[in-house]
Amino acid sequence: MVVEGNKGVLELLGSSNETQRIYVTNCHEIDTIRNLALTKGVDIIEVSSKDMEIMSSLRTAPGVLAIGKIANSSVEDIIANLKDTTRTGVPTLLVLDDLSDPGNVGTLIRTADWFGLAGIICSPRTADIWNPKTIQSSMGSVFRMPICIADPLNVIATFKLQAVALDSSGENIYTSDFMPDAFIVGSESHGVNKDLIDSCSTTWAIPGSGGAESLNAAIAGAVVSSELARRCSMT
Repeated sequence: MVVEGNKGVLELLGSSNETQRIYVTNCHEIDTIRNLALTKGVDIIEVSSKDMEIMSSLRTAPGVLAIGKIANSSVEDIIANLKDTTRTGVPTLLVLDDLSDPGNVGTLIRTADWFGLAGIICSPRTADIWNPKTIQSSMGSVFRMPICIADPLNVIATFKLQAVALDSSGENIYTSDFMPDAFIVGSESHGVNKDLIDSCSTTWAIPGSGGAESLNAAIAGAVVSSELARRCSMT
């Protein structure tokens, strides 16, 4: 994976993921990163601003970039975290079904981290969680949240999860008292796949009185995460 910017590189260094090397331009201040890298034995390589622009995927190169080793969680890890009764936070998984926008995926990972969800399952066709834009949008949460790549349909069936899908024709989320093991956010253009909806215990809709056709996928996920966190706080 490629991680760009001071915050992202610090999050990588502070996580259980392996940092392999760090590149920095000679005018960029990275004292905290340098000290942490030294304790972990990670090499820091100085490069020119021009080389950094070539290496960076961002419109404006940040001046520091790290290469890390990808380490995904397993489905079993995610389920174990969901079932852990000593864990604080929301005992619900976030399932991403074929989301294509890495910005939305990163924002949803950050949202799940903020509200304390138990983990994230991404369908194989969802945007790569280790895409530099996903990592940037997650603001480091991708290194803290347990995330796995798996077929949601198989996971729901194998572990007998009580799931809910977000769908515009579903029940008003605020009139439902159902507390799911997982909730599913579908793709930006097509929503949740029909076979996945059929595997769910119910569907939820987020009510609105304006003229927009739908909510952004990341916003919808945030609304549901907030509501689930509120319900947990009242028990």
